[in-house]
Amino acid sequence: GSSAGLRTAGEQHFSIMPEHSDVSIAPEERMRALVKKGSMVDVNEDIPPKRYYRSGVEMIRMATIYADEGNTERAFILYNKYITLFIEKLPKHRDYKASASPEKRDTLKKLKEIAFPKAEELKEELLKRYTAEYSEYNESKRRKEEELARQLALQHQLEEEKQRVAQMKQQQAEQEQFHAFEEIMQIGRA
Repeated sequence: GSSAGLRTAGEQHFSIMPEHSDVSIAPEERMRALVKKGSMVDVNEDIPPKRYYRSGVEMIRMATIYADEGNTERAFILYNKYITLFIEKLPKHRDYKASASPEKRDTLKKLKEIAFPKAEELKEELLKRYTAEYSEYNESKRRKEEELARQLALQHQLEEEKQRVAQMKQQQAEQEQFHAFEEIMQIGRA
C-alpha cells in the first residue's frame, strides 16, 4: 500500500541530519545519532494528554508502515519518539496523573508489546547494516590507498628506469667520445 499521502511536509528526506547516514562513522556513533533524533520530543502543557495518546496511535501506525517499506531508520526514530514521549516526557505533564483513560492503558500496553521490542529489533538490524557498510567503506578506502601506493611505486620505478637509461646513454656517449679520442691518438701515432 502507498503511504506517500501520509507524510507531512516537514518530514521530507533531507530533514534527516547527515551523521547517521555517513558510512565513514563508526556504527555505534551512527546509532547514537539516530537515538538522539528519536529523543527530540516536546510536550506542550496546554495540550491535554488525551491528544498525545491519539497521536501515539498515529505514530505507531506510521512506524509500522515505515518498517514494512524497509525505511528502517525512520521507523526506528518514530518508535523511539513514541518511547520518549510516553516514558519520559508525558508523565511530567501537569494533567498526566489525572488522565486515567483507557488510552493510557492502551499506550502502556503498546509500549511493552510493540514499541520496545520493535525498536530493539530495528536497532539490531541497523547495527548489522551499519557494521557491514562501515567495513565495506574501510575496505574500499584500503583498496584505494593500496592502489595509490601501487601507482606511486610504479611512478618511482619509471623515474628510476628513466634515470638509468639516461645514465647509460651518457656512459655510452662518454665511451664513444673516448674511443674517438683514442682513434685520433692512434692516427696521430701512425
